[in-house]
Amino acid sequence: MPFTADQHEETILGDIGRSLAEMEFEHPPAVTAALRTALESGPVGYLDDEEILRMQSAVGDWLAASYGWRPAAETIRPVPDLVTGFRAILTHFVPEGVPVIVPTPGYMPFLSVPPSINRPAIEVPMIEDGAHWRYDFAGIRAAFAGGARLLVLCNPHNPIGKVAADEELREIERIVAEFDGLVFADEIHAPLVLGERPHVVYAARSERAAAHTITATSASKAFNIPGTKCGQLVFTNPDHLRHWRRVAHWHEHATSVLGVIATEAAYARGRAWLDEIVEDLRETLREAVAALHASAGRTGIGVIEPEATYLLWLDLRDSGLLRDDVSAARAVYDATRIRVTDGADCGRAGAGFVRFNAALPRPRVRAAMERLIRAAEADGPGRGAAGAHGVG
Repeated sequence: MPFTADQHEETILGDIGRSLAEMEFEHPPAVTAALRTALESGPVGYLDDEEILRMQSAVGDWLAASYGWRPAAETIRPVPDLVTGFRAILTHFVPEGVPVIVPTPGYMPFLSVPPSINRPAIEVPMIEDGAHWRYDFAGIRAAFAGGARLLVLCNPHNPIGKVAADEELREIERIVAEFDGLVFADEIHAPLVLGERPHVVYAARSERAAAHTITATSASKAFNIPGTKCGQLVFTNPDHLRHWRRVAHWHEHATSVLGVIATEAAYARGRAWLDEIVEDLRETLREAVAALHASAGRTGIGVIEPEATYLLWLDLRDSGLLRDDVSAARAVYDATRIRVTDGADCGRAGAGFVRFNAALPRPRVRAAMERLIRAAEADGPGRGAAGAHGVG
C-alpha cells in the first residue's frame, strides 16, 4: 500500500514534497522483479532491434487495452524521455525561427526548450471558468495565423490536471487542420485519470487528427519509473515516420534497455498496482481539496480539483503568502517548508500559483495542507492580492 500512517515524525516535521512530478511510492513489484532478473542474468547492453520490438508490443497492447487504440507497431519509436522527444521533434519538424504554441499554464520545458533551439514559444493563456479551465481557441487560431507551426497539447494536463473534453479536441483538430499545423500530443499522464471523463487519444479521433499529430507517451509517470529512461513517440502520419527514421538514430539510441524491461513489466503485469495507486490518489486529492475549500474564506487559497495527475494547482493570488521579493514557491517554502513548483515557471498565466505534488504518503499530504492553511490563516486572505496580480 502506498499510503500508511507509519511515518517517521521527523519526516512529517521536516521538508515535505518535491518540485519534480514523481511519486514517493515504491515501484510496482513486477517492475522490481523484472529489473532484478535482468541485472542478475547477464550483461546489460545497448538498445537493439529485439528490445525495440518488445517495447512496441508492450506499448501497443497497453494502448489497445486502455484506450481502444492500437497504432501499428512500427510507428511506436523509442526515446529516453518526453523532453528529449519534444526537443527532437522541434529540431526536425519545425524550422528554426518558427514559433510553437503552448497553452499556459504549461509544463515548464514546453516553454524553456523551444527558445533554447531558436523556436520561439507563444504563450496562449487558458481561461479559468469557475470550476474548470478551458482553451482559448481564438488565441490558438491567432497564433497559427501569426506563423506558428506546432501546438503543444498536454492532455491530461500538467500542471492543472485538466482532462480535455471531446468537443475541445474537436475544435483543436479543426483549427490545426485549417492552418496545416502540427500537434505534439503529450499524453504521458493518461493512466492517471481520476474523474469520470475518460482520456481520449487525440490522434485516434480521426484520420485528419492522426495525420497532423505526433504522440508522446511513457509508463514513467503512472508507474513511477522516470529514471529508467524509456518513452515513446507514436507517428501516425507515414511521412512523419519516414522523416523520423532518417534522423532518429542518436535520439533513439539513448533509450535504456532497462527502461524497456521496466516498461514491459509495468504494462504487462502492473495494472492492479496502478488501479490501487489511482484510487489512493483520488482519495488523497479529494481530501486535500476539501480542506482547502473549507478554509478558503480564511486563507484566500483557491484550487480546482484535478481530473487527472497527482498535481494540485494552487492559486495564492488572494492569500497573504506571496511576497514581492521572492518567487511564490520560495514564499511557500519559507512559510511552510513545503517544496512546490513556482507557477511563473509555467508561463505568465501561472504567476501567483504554485504546483504541489500530492503523490506522497497521505500523512505527508495532510501535514502539508495543515501547514499551508495555518500559514495562510496567519497572514489572512486578500493581503497579498495586489502584489500577486502584479507578478510578471
